[in-house]
Amino acid sequence: MSIKKRINLLALVLVLSVGSGTIRNAHAQGLGNSPYTSLGIGELYGDSFSENTGMGQAGVSSGNGFQINNINPALWVRNKFTTLDFGVIGQYKQVDSGTKSQQNAGGNLGYVALSFPVKTNWNLGVSLKPYSFVDYSNVFTRTVPGTATEAYYTTTGSGGINKVSFTNAFQIGKYLSLGLEASYFFGNISRTSSVSLAISDYNASLTERNSVSDFSFKGGAVLRVPIKKENKLYWNLGGTYSLGSKLNATETTTFDLTQSGTNIIAPDTLSNQLGGTLTLPALYQVGTSFEWPFKLTVSADYSYQDWSNYRGFTSSNDGLKSVGRFHLGAEYLPNFTSLKYFDVVRYRLGFSHGKLPYSINGTTLNDTNVSLGLTFPMGGRYSNYISVAFVGGQRGSTGAGLIRERYAKMVFGITLMDRWFVKQRIE
Repeated sequence: MSIKKRINLLALVLVLSVGSGTIRNAHAQGLGNSPYTSLGIGELYGDSFSENTGMGQAGVSSGNGFQINNINPALWVRNKFTTLDFGVIGQYKQVDSGTKSQQNAGGNLGYVALSFPVKTNWNLGVSLKPYSFVDYSNVFTRTVPGTATEAYYTTTGSGGINKVSFTNAFQIGKYLSLGLEASYFFGNISRTSSVSLAISDYNASLTERNSVSDFSFKGGAVLRVPIKKENKLYWNLGGTYSLGSKLNATETTTFDLTQSGTNIIAPDTLSNQLGGTLTLPALYQVGTSFEWPFKLTVSADYSYQDWSNYRGFTSSNDGLKSVGRFHLGAEYLPNFTSLKYFDVVRYRLGFSHGKLPYSINGTTLNDTNVSLGLTFPMGGRYSNYISVAFVGGQRGSTGAGLIRERYAKMVFGITLMDRWFVKQRIE
């Protein structure tokens, strides 16, 4: 069995076997302690910015042009002004297993994106956002078999994968838009498993660090068809396809033996910058929506990703499964031409439900959440916006030795819009 597989299995077994041990302490980093991130590349952030987060992460087929829709690259062409979107994300979480409970919180950069129109039917853009995160830290107490001595088992993980993306979107004729996103993935994930004895200050630890860097591609298309006179109602149909990717990866594994924090022997590097690959599965997304411009949009999406095709550095799948997910959302704008401030505030509701890629003890885990979003205009021309999205949900369950995570997430975004590259004319 590979070192990586031993570490992952140890982490998961220790987390899921609370009944046979005692949690000594636990703390959180990043977005908060999440035991399930010990598998695969951790938990995914998703592509939605604040606007679509408030709509249940729906938006494969619809975009309003006020803010950047990052779910489908074809929808970037809807932005007719140079647009800068910036967002941060915060999360509070309660983790329960049996009679044990833990609360933690964290935050991180959500996204930075810039979109600018080259022509009326051509848009270019660039964005930077996290793709996944690994964040767990737990200490368990167990009796060494055949002795009365207690040992402390510690498992920790941190880091994640980020991506910088370049988007090219075109309007083809009246109804069709196409987009291509080229992304460069980079980042590293560290996992450490260590053991110390209660009767001594000795501590043995094994640390594995994986680094990733490579390109991936995503294509998208949207059909926007008027179905009512004077173009007062549109039916939209959209889809995206993210290619499955083999990312270049390296692995460094080290072993340490310390006493009272001092190395007894020099740290041993078991592998150094060992080359390999990390395989990400393809992602399919389809969606449809009805859009009353500057009034109401109702969207429904479905996404599918077969994580059984995932392969880690040692070609291990970590027992991951395929996942499908539904997203429903609505956005309402009371009166775009009104002089009353709250008539030009945009209101959103959303719902999302689907499977997690983890299967524990033969049990498939679900994740369900509801969301609320608001966008507030600011500035004299109402060309800039502040957006906030609130998400509350639950993943997993407490039955059969499993773990339940209840979470409350907030995404705060700022949108700045202006005209660039406009030729000045003298009347």
